[in-house]
Order: sequence, then structure tokens, then C-alpha cells
Amino acid sequence: MFLLYEYDIFWAFLIISSLIPILVFFISGILAPISKGPEKLSSYESGIEPIGDAWLQFRIRYYMFALVFVVFDVETVFLYPWAMSFDVLGGIGMVLAPEYSDNKKKKEKIEIVMNSIEFPLFDRTTQNSVISTTLNDLSNWSRLSSLWPLLYGTSCCFIEFASLIGSRFDFDRYGLVPRSSPRQADLILTAGTVTMKMAPSLVRLYEQMPEPKYVIAMGACTITGGMFSTDSYSTVRGVDKLIPVDVYLPGCPPKPEAIIDAITKLRKKISREIYPDRIMSQRENRCFTTNHKFQVGHSIHTGNYDQGFLYQPPSTSEIPPETFFKYKSSVSSHELKFHRKSEILIQKNAGEIKKMQGHLSAWLVKHGLIHRSLGFDYQGIETLQIKPGDWHSIAVILYVYGYNYLRSQCAYDVAPGGLLASVYHLTRIEYGVDQPEEVCIKVFASRRDPRIPSVFWVWKSVDFQERESYDMLGISYDNHPRLKRILMPESWIGWPLRKDYIAPNFYEIQDAH
Repeated sequence: MFLLYEYDIFWAFLIISSLIPILVFFISGILAPISKGPEKLSSYESGIEPIGDAWLQFRIRYYMFALVFVVFDVETVFLYPWAMSFDVLGGIGMVLAPEYSDNKKKKEKIEIVMNSIEFPLFDRTTQNSVISTTLNDLSNWSRLSSLWPLLYGTSCCFIEFASLIGSRFDFDRYGLVPRSSPRQADLILTAGTVTMKMAPSLVRLYEQMPEPKYVIAMGACTITGGMFSTDSYSTVRGVDKLIPVDVYLPGCPPKPEAIIDAITKLRKKISREIYPDRIMSQRENRCFTTNHKFQVGHSIHTGNYDQGFLYQPPSTSEIPPETFFKYKSSVSSHELKFHRKSEILIQKNAGEIKKMQGHLSAWLVKHGLIHRSLGFDYQGIETLQIKPGDWHSIAVILYVYGYNYLRSQCAYDVAPGGLLASVYHLTRIEYGVDQPEEVCIKVFASRRDPRIPSVFWVWKSVDFQERESYDMLGISYDNHPRLKRILMPESWIGWPLRKDYIAPNFYEIQDAH
């Protein structure tokens, strides 16, 4: 204990810290007025009876100023030397530089006991001064007490994170203030699945955050891809391939208590952090930047791909127009399997199955519009096939006829190597009608050059849906104002929902240069 005071810096520190409150009391006594202030005019005035209000207000500032220094000096004079004598502060990096020592005795190397969890960012051999080490700990304490997370939720995990804002968990007590701007946040908690198209945006948000910044990977989909890690064509298998992760929080989804535990572990990590070492580690081990791009990696499949999937069966190959469209009447070229609700629409005549003609199909035949009836679905909705060249004109006619609402548009691959189908569900909405009239339109296109006229100028709600069909199946919709990918990056190769599409195992992140 007494060897500690052989350092000159401690003698100077103790003397100066003791003189400051004495001088403050002395100066406050000199500057205080000698004469007593005015007496109280009534018993309701503030102040103590023999002391006037003006004199008390004039002198209280000096006592408060001195009280601050007294509290500070009591802590530094008694607690700091006592802690240093037992090496309490050595565990958090309070190291004395040997230049300040006049002790001629041989200095023994004291082994600092590390915590059970070691962090590679720390360098305990660095000789730090008392002032710089104290400022580092003060900076760590201020940062761990005011973590501002960026709201970044992409799927179901964010529901658990959003519950922390409520009064049941109240994560504001940890100093966490959710922010919507990356420039005001120092923590990003990736809650949910990260896709290939989201990857550049996530990296851009991370780079806009000020240093120092931290990342918590929340949920199985964020850490490894989760249930999308095996057969998904667009999921990033781990957000740590994009940005450095400080804490991993597994679960599907993790509970709010687990999120609080992850934040507590992050606070412990920040308290033992050395800021220059962290910045150097981030510069050397940067995972991904906006200068990178995605490139298709080589598949690890062994052997040849089953070429049978690429065979064009006769039932789905390109069919000459004169085969099915030489008659204006609705004739079905193949049998359809009907459910019980559609059995009433089938009539048996002389051993042949003839399907009843729907109301819309009969109206189109009456006006000489070429089409083909495909029967009815299980709800009794008529399905019609229209040629791509006639689809735009018939769409305008159907809109004038009364089909003013496009319920949905989708597309599918009929068979590997076969035709591509674009499906439109139209509804005729009228006032006072509980069961509106519906129809399903199918337009088949060739696989080699799938081009179908866009109906954006007839039904504006088809905008994003046709873009999705183009993105997933490669069907080009002519005269569409914004025909580009909507789910996948523009650099993506191939059409993922085609049945003959071979998805790569993973898209490797490679340097653009």
C-alpha cells in the first residue's frame, strides 16, 4: 500500500485534488457579503429565518461548486489509490507507464488475468498512460450506455424486436433509442431474411453509420439462411458475408428476453474494447463494400444434369395456330379433370363428353372473337385461352364488356422445355351484385421468345405483377412502361421459376476489380 505513493504522479495528484476544494471554500468565503441580507417579509418566503433570501441565492453557487469537487476528491483520494493497490482497475486496462516511476527496485511482471471470453481485438501489451486509458474507458462507458439501434426488419423476427419497444420489456432503460436513419445509429440489428437484392442496400446502410458501429445478427435466416439455405435461389447464407457481426442471436424467432441478453453481451464487449484496435481490425478484415458485385459461382454438382427435364413433350410444345384456332366455336382439345362442383357443367351425349359453353365464351363466339375454352375450374369459373396476338384487343373488349377489375396476374411454366403461361383473373364488379361474374384468361407463349402484349394501359393494377412474371419466368410484356426486374438484382442470370432452371449453389461475392 505504501509503495504506491512512491510515484511522484500520485503525490502531485493527491496534493492538487486536496487544494482545489480548500481554495474554493476560501474564495467563496471572501467573495460572500459580510453584511446580513434583508429579513423575510412574510413566513411564506423561501429561505431560513436568520438568513435572507438574497444572501442565500448569492452564496449558494459557491457551495454547490465546492460540493462537486469534494465528491470528486473523496472518490479519487481514497478509492483510486485503494483500487490501484489491489489491482482492481488492472482488469479493465488501467496501466501505469513506467516512465513515472522512481522506484529502483526490480519491477516484476504482473500477469493480467483475462476474462473467460477473449477478444482478438485487444492488445494488452500496449503501454498506455493513465489519462489515455481513462478516456478510453469513459468512451466505452458512454457508448454502451447509449446504443441507438437502426430499425432493419425484413421478416418475422422483427415482430419480436418490435415488442421490446412496449412497456412489458421497456428496452429504453438500457439507453436504446430506435432510429430510422443510419447516420444517427450505432447499432444495426438485422432481423429476418437477407436476399441478394437487399445485400447492396444493407451494406450501404452499414457504411452510412458513424464509427464505432456494431451488428447483431438476429434469427436463423440472418445467420445461416435458415429454412431458405438449401433450395432458395435468392437468400444470402449468412449476413456475416456482407458486414462484420459482433453478436449472433440464434432462434426462429428469438424471444425478446434473448434479444435483451444479446444486448447485454454486446455492452460487456464494448466495455472491454480498445477503439484503435477495432478500427484497424475492420479495415483489415472488411467483408463487403459497395465496390463489390455478385458473380455466379461454379456449381458443385457432379455428373451430368438429367436432360430429360429439357425434353419438349408434344402436349406442351409449340402448336400451329390452325390446329386449335381454325374454328370460332369453343372446342376443348383435351379432357380436364373436374371436381364435384363442376360435375353439373358436364353433359354426357352418345358416350362423348361435351363441356357446356360459358356465358362469356358464347358472347365471344357471337361477335366472332377467336378464343378457346378450357372448361371450368372447381369454383365454376370459366377459363379461356387467347392467342398472344389477339390478347390486347380482346382485353379492351372485355373491359368495355364490364370486367373492370383485374384481381390478379401470374405466370407459370407448363412443363420443362414447354410453353409459358400468363394467367389473368378478371372480375365484373357491379353495384347490388353479391356474386360478381369472373373469368380466367390464359395466354401461352413460346419458350424461345415469350412475348405477350401488356395490359397495363387497360388495368393499371397489373404493373408490378407483370414485372414479377418477367423477373421469375422471363416473359416479355410489350409496351410495359417499366419492364425490369422487381425481386432479383438486374445482374441476375436466368429465370428462377422455370422448371429447367439450374440454380447455383451460392452466389459468391467477388471484387469488381
